[in-house]
Amino acid sequence: MTRIRVLSAALTSGALVLLSVAAHAALSSATDAKVVFDATGPAGLGIEGTTSDLQAAESNGNLTLTVNLTRLTTGIGVRDKHTKETYLQVPTYPTTVLVVARSALAVPTGDQKAEATVPGTLTLHGQTHPVSVHYDAKRDASGIVVHGGFHVNMNDFGIQVPSYLGVTVKPGVEVHATFHVVGD
Repeated sequence: MTRIRVLSAALTSGALVLLSVAAHAALSSATDAKVVFDATGPAGLGIEGTTSDLQAAESNGNLTLTVNLTRLTTGIGVRDKHTKETYLQVPTYPTTVLVVARSALAVPTGDQKAEATVPGTLTLHGQTHPVSVHYDAKRDASGIVVHGGFHVNMNDFGIQVPSYLGVTVKPGVEVHATFHVVGD
């Protein structure tokens, strides 16, 4: 159940990185990625899933972030298995993809931080829907550090809401990511 959220997080993270680099340089790599999804349930139940498996590419005026879902982890093996096999159906849908128009991205200049909310398109579980991605980006000695996030509803992507032993998580998932981007 948390795998779905991790997937969304990864996609969001990739898009954020691409967005911040896009205005002034061609994207050559995204490193030090950490994508986190937060799912909640009753009585304060919180589930966090993470991955660092994010690929970024630039083509035809778009930045595309692809997350390989096979490496999502929640810290509990049985929950990981259920998330991947039952809910995200990773054997059928092994990746999730976030696409953002390069022209929509603000790029930081000097020591100024760039921050914006931009439209994107998320493909998850074989379905594609618009998402709103909020990010901030700041230059460092070797590139740009990007932080970003978005909200995704599992119901919108045809994903069964996870439930185990009578405990059901909410369909809304928060996805957050941090990346370091290097451009040409």
